[in-house]
Amino acid sequence: MKKTYYAIAMACLLLSSCKGESEKNNEEISYQGDTVTVNTSSPILSKISVEILEEEPFSSEFRTVGTVQAEMGRYAEVGVPFDGRISSSKVMLGSRVHSGQTLFEVSSPDFFEASKAYFQNLRRYETAISAYERKKALQDAGIVSVRELEEAYTEVENARQEKAASEAAFQAYGMDPAAMEPGQGMRIVAPISGEVVRCNLTPGTYVKSDGDALLTIADLDRVWVTAQVKERFIGAVSRNGRVEIFTEAEPQTPIWGKVLNIGNLVDEQTRSVQVIVSCDNPELKLKHGMYVSVHFISEPVNAVVVPSTAVFQGEKSSYVYLVSDKGDNRFVRHQVIAGETNDDNSRIHIMDGLHSGDKIVSDGGLFLNN
Repeated sequence: MKKTYYAIAMACLLLSSCKGESEKNNEEISYQGDTVTVNTSSPILSKISVEILEEEPFSSEFRTVGTVQAEMGRYAEVGVPFDGRISSSKVMLGSRVHSGQTLFEVSSPDFFEASKAYFQNLRRYETAISAYERKKALQDAGIVSVRELEEAYTEVENARQEKAASEAAFQAYGMDPAAMEPGQGMRIVAPISGEVVRCNLTPGTYVKSDGDALLTIADLDRVWVTAQVKERFIGAVSRNGRVEIFTEAEPQTPIWGKVLNIGNLVDEQTRSVQVIVSCDNPELKLKHGMYVSVHFISEPVNAVVVPSTAVFQGEKSSYVYLVSDKGDNRFVRHQVIAGETNDDNSRIHIMDGLHSGDKIVSDGGLFLNN
């Protein structure tokens, strides 16, 4: 029972103390609308710092994640256009190759039949050309009729079309029919110059035209970094703007790039826009498929910038405290539109609501909040 009385007594004492403190605070600070008045004798005034605003250079900065990929036209996966068996390999993992270089050869009955048809069409076309030229000479001499010459010309056109169709079948796979020889195996050549970054060539292996790529060639001396930028940051990104790229291996060493393209589609799920950054990569520190940190930095412009400690977030908008013209112990809650912060989040760009010369509470505004 004594313990119960003791607890009640302590509770009453605590409530009395809190009430006294509340009354004391009410005496030190009073509120009237958006105006806060602090008693001139209150110690709160010593905890409030003020600043007269001046425009200063400001760069919007933010970070996001990105994915490294080879630049368009500098990455190629190589397969086979006809089923067959690998007869020989001319390259290995890490090999540097140039466009048009033979990578490997395949023994393929389907290729043999296609090449046989091509050479037959080629010979027919050459024969038709010779026949037409001979008849043209005879027609000039009055020996051959115009009708016979027209028939010879028609034969040339038919042969030419069949030859072109045969050529197209090979050219579609990057093969040059003019470089082929009758009876040769299928030679797969490099579509681009670069390095063999993936290789799955084993002589004797049977491969299919609809199978997986057998090797991959990439030229990574220059790469693209695809970054996902939230739509609220997109205004701070400009074409050709400077960008820093950081890898996990060297998080303190920047690799500089520039904005190549800003997408015009917003992802409905992430509310972000795809931005492509082009980077020179002579030391090959950026690998295809690597995740990196992307640091965007806008060009500096003169702007009104305030300490982060000066800005508060209300229910509907941000606000700061202005020092009232009626005295240094009176402060007015004032709505602003806050923009981006600098890289260490210590200062905020105020897009609207403040001007150079305004006097604001730079620190300690927390004591003024009701």
